[in-house]
Amino acid sequence: MTPLFRYLAAFALFAVPAMAAGQTPAAPDLSAAPRITLEEFKKIHDANAVLVVDVRDAESFAQGHIPGAILVPLAQVTQQLKQLKASPKPIVTYCA
Repeated sequence: MTPLFRYLAAFALFAVPAMAAGQTPAAPDLSAAPRITLEEFKKIHDANAVLVVDVRDAESFAQGHIPGAILVPLAQVTQQLKQLKASPKPIVTYCA
């Protein structure tokens, strides 16, 4: 197992469902998001087929994150929905 995937094993990985245009919830319900396995994540990450979003705080992100991930702290997800929905790729979020 490569060091990257040892690091990934420490995270809960789950896909965020796309929201219909024009719908902006007060706060996204990430607990209802479908979850994916580490193996599924590795395949789609290696294929550059997803947008990886780290929803931890900036300090945690600075200490280490999945290569290519962008930081959108959970408290800011609602404010960033328009930009996130603009991605042509499915979104995978993670936290520790």
